[in-house]
Amino acid sequence: MKRVILFLAVMMLGVVSASAQKSPYNYYKPGYWGNVEFLGGVAMGGGSDIGGSTTHGYCFGSGVAMGMGVGVYCDVNQVAYYINVPIFVETKYSPLRGGSSPFVSLRTGMSVTDWLQPGFYLSPALGFDIKRFSLFARYGFNLYPVVVDIDVPALDINMSADAHLKSHTLSVGFAVNF
Repeated sequence: MKRVILFLAVMMLGVVSASAQKSPYNYYKPGYWGNVEFLGGVAMGGGSDIGGSTTHGYCFGSGVAMGMGVGVYCDVNQVAYYINVPIFVETKYSPLRGGSSPFVSLRTGMSVTDWLQPGFYLSPALGFDIKRFSLFARYGFNLYPVVVDIDVPALDINMSADAHLKSHTLSVGFAVNF
């Protein structure tokens, strides 16, 4: 798993270095839109969150861009680490023309982990575009369905219940738009 994460990071760095030399990105010009982002932060239940993602789609020319993406995040706490792979649709709005503008974005989709069933993924962000680069703060929310088994042999009780496991992260990051 560590080799896969390293390979994806090297691939993203190649895209970042090739894209960084282009002119400022304009969300008011229709056409292809994409980005690669890296982030790090804290998991609300304790630990840290690091990872990256890429999104590819279309810019509609009115400050709105929409695309599909995938990410790889690693949640690390004191005893273990968990890999989270969200597959999402992202909508981004940049209200000002030109090379610098604030923006809002929203990601929704599903999240796959290495130890739970697929779940729901929601991630809003606020940030600022500076030419081809973006600085942002992102909140990540994951909701996973789980089955809880309750077994009390002394009372002859054996039952299962459906439940939900929630994950909250708050991260800051850096992206390259192309």
